[in-house]
This record gives sequence, structure tokens and C-alpha cells, in this order.
Amino acid sequence: MDNREKKGFLKLVRLLYENDCLEHVVLIGSWAEFLYMEDKRLPGYEANIRTLDVDFLVKNLRRPAKQVNLISLAKQNGFLVDSDRLTGVTKFQLEEGLEVEFLISKRGAGEEAALKTNLGITAQSLRHMEMLKENTIVIDYFGMKIEVPSPEAFVLHKMIINRERKQKSAKDRDAIDRMYQHLDMAEFGRIKDRLTNKERQRIDEYLETYIMPEMKQRVKVEEAKNKYRRSLS
Repeated sequence: MDNREKKGFLKLVRLLYENDCLEHVVLIGSWAEFLYMEDKRLPGYEANIRTLDVDFLVKNLRRPAKQVNLISLAKQNGFLVDSDRLTGVTKFQLEEGLEVEFLISKRGAGEEAALKTNLGITAQSLRHMEMLKENTIVIDYFGMKIEVPSPEAFVLHKMIINRERKQKSAKDRDAIDRMYQHLDMAEFGRIKDRLTNKERQRIDEYLETYIMPEMKQRVKVEEAKNKYRRSLS
């Protein structure tokens, strides 16, 4: 990403912060990866962000208690505001190229594709989002506190939804590969153990298909290197 995109992201975060909205959302998706890297939360980790999409997860559709008109505030700050014709989902577009979308957890029968919120926007309703708002960390960004999923929750979520992502599945696997080696595996296991049977099954399938073969290959390569070194001594 370039400085122009970072400037747009800062402008967006500042809009939410100055209007007491930032505390009611969790930043998810690729821009969470950007913050992990900026905060040096994972030593040695380097994000590879290839999207201009910024996704916020709304924690509670009834918060804040006093409704905010975020659409009006966005327009006042020069953002373009659009709504999906079919679902009504709100999207912001910034002149720096960023496109902002709001998501919310789908619970129960969850037939609604989108839900109106007290932030004054309509958020897309999706499954498997609870784990992201239940396992978070806070990162300071220019004096503003941004809540993001813990890296372990972030990776687990991507493993769960990977097969549903179609053309984006390869990009998500790259993000997982870059982050997996830096995770706290005890925390990874703690979060995984609290998920549903279906979610844990998807994670196990992902690990068996993508992670374990790569780890075995790395072990073979390391063994070959050690064997070669011994032959030289």
C-alpha cells in the first residue's frame, strides 16, 4: 500500500474516533494485518496487503445507545456513500481509493442479509463473526485505540471460511501462511477449543490440507541441509 492509501485510512479512523463510533467496531480483514505489522505485534511478520477494501465488524447493532448518523458525517467529510440495491448494505468510498463496508454477526436462524444499526449504517450479516469480536486486542494508531481480532482469532477465522471465499481463497491462504509461524499456539488452541464442532472440523481440514504438508516439507529440507553439513565436516 502507498502513503495515499494510508492517509485515507487515517482519515477514516479519525472520523470514527471523533464521533465516538470507533469503540463500537472491530477492524477486520487485510487492514488488521496492516496494524499487526505497524504495531510490531508479531516480530518478523510482514503483511502483503493487496486490497483497498476496509471492513469493520459492528459489535452490537443497538450501540451506541444514542443513535449516530454516520452516513451524514461521512458525506460531510467528503466520502461517497452508496447502498447495495438488493441488501441495503452501506458502503463508503474515499478519494484515496478505499472502499469501506460494515459487517455484523449473523445469529440464530439469521435470514436477514443485512441489519440496520445504531451507527446509522446498514451492515452485512455473516456467519462465524462472533469469534472475531470475542477475541480482540487494542492497537494504538496515532493516539486512537483500534480494536482488532487477536492474530490467533484472525487466522482461525480465515481457516474456517477459506473454502467459501472462492476467488479470494488463495489470497487468504497467503495471509495465513505469513502469520501462522508467528502465532501463540497456546492461545490458538484455547480459542479453537471454544468454537463449534463444525468450525473446529473446518480448521482441522485446513490444517491437514495446507499446513501439515508444508511443515513436513520444511522438516525434510532441514534434514537434507543437516545431512549435507555433516558430509562436509
